[in-house]
Amino acid sequence: MPKQPLDWQRKNEHIFLAEKYYQPTNPLFDEIQLIPSGLPNLTFEQVNSTISWGSKVASSPLYINAMTGGSPQTILINQKLASLAAQLQIPMAVGSMSNYLKYPNNPEVQRSYAIVRETNQQGIIWANVSAHTNWQDAKKCVDLIAADALQVHLNSTQEIVMAEGNHDFIWLNNIQQLLEHIQVPIIIKEVGFGMSAQMATQLQQLGVQIVDISGRGGTNFAQIENTRNHQADYSFLQNFGLTTLESLLETKPLQKQMTILASGGIRSPLDVVKCLVLGAHAVGIAAPVLHILEHQSLESATQYFAKWLQQIKEIMVLLNCSKITELKQVDYRLSVNLNNFIQQKSR
Repeated sequence: MPKQPLDWQRKNEHIFLAEKYYQPTNPLFDEIQLIPSGLPNLTFEQVNSTISWGSKVASSPLYINAMTGGSPQTILINQKLASLAAQLQIPMAVGSMSNYLKYPNNPEVQRSYAIVRETNQQGIIWANVSAHTNWQDAKKCVDLIAADALQVHLNSTQEIVMAEGNHDFIWLNNIQQLLEHIQVPIIIKEVGFGMSAQMATQLQQLGVQIVDISGRGGTNFAQIENTRNHQADYSFLQNFGLTTLESLLETKPLQKQMTILASGGIRSPLDVVKCLVLGAHAVGIAAPVLHILEHQSLESATQYFAKWLQQIKEIMVLLNCSKITELKQVDYRLSVNLNNFIQQKSR
């Protein structure tokens, strides 16, 4: 059997290691406590959890974040993810499309991405490229899957730890080119190391309107790439970056100027609601979906996450919120650690 290209092998290793290091809970979200209403003046049927994405509407403020694609082994995974997104009526992002650009004539690599649109023809699908991808190539990725938006991932920490990583981080000019030439909305996305106020402000001044702060606490690409790297030890970067809650607090002053999406370590419907209370427009999950699909059938996974959507609405009842935008008015308390974080930020 011929040896697979290293780019394909890396995609498969990412899936394997993401599952290996998966943690079913994230104690970092215990650092915020929501204050319940106690006397909610509404019924479950009055709760509307839908949100708009341009001209399309999703059933919930949840989306399936970028995970994989780019090798024959990932075709089935992306087909299942697309089917799940279609059943739940929520958006889905494909993983990095770098392998499609490297192997544009390979039918299996192409299909690992195209299967998503084939499976979910009417759904909200996002393409995904790195920040150094030129706009012409990015357009090819958008066109391949008729994407409704383009995620542009910022993964400098991952690239530093990756043995075969690219250390060219002169990205701002290229992001500007993408903003000027790509016709669908662009989402600038971290990959699990969080986003500071300074970083978000830089992007906003560049013209970026949507960011995914993707904080520390979920799939850890410093850990994954360190495991893959047999040339040097980067374990000291395993806890590098800002958590999801820290990133949301950092970017809170920018919520009127930008659409803030939250991801990174989401492990329960309550984690989702906590992000929405802190101002996120929507919340992304990845590892929990991959984990359930690895161990259960697609039907079971669909039932599992359909329950999440119901439980998000039930929590909204407890907070006396009939629609998603009302969650921003919910009272909350922060841990000593997060309070200290905010105070140091304001010095």
